[in-house]
Amino acid sequence: MESIGRYSAAIYRLTQSIFNNKLKELAISSGQYDFFLIIAKNEGINQKELSDILYVEKSTVAKAVKHLETKGYIQRKQVEKDKRYYSLHLTEKGRGAFAEVESVFSEILGIFSKNIPESVIDETIEVLKKVIDNLYEEKSKYARE
Repeated sequence: MESIGRYSAAIYRLTQSIFNNKLKELAISSGQYDFFLIIAKNEGINQKELSDILYVEKSTVAKAVKHLETKGYIQRKQVEKDKRYYSLHLTEKGRGAFAEVESVFSEILGIFSKNIPESVIDETIEVLKKVIDNLYEEKSKYARE
């Protein structure tokens, strides 16, 4: 059986390269675009929710949020009900960049799916979700030890 990991890694590297090239002027790297898009589409989300959605560690979220905040694309606002948490919001600069980031994202999705029937794309997504769930479940066992 061929390795899913090898193909996943190749897709990841190629996608990162394209994103980094296309978003160079915005100084949003491929490592931050997912965070940026989720925040833009879910104004007021907190860092824990972002971590859960993207299946990444809280420290990874903190680094990406800090970068986006330093670049002026987002701002953190303390949550009134619980001062330990911050909600994340786009700034005006972030709103301006959002259209360009979303355009690049759509362009790359088009490249992904070129010459592949939508039903195959949908089935592949479902399989990948199951793979992620399986891996996340296994990873959570180690977190408890």
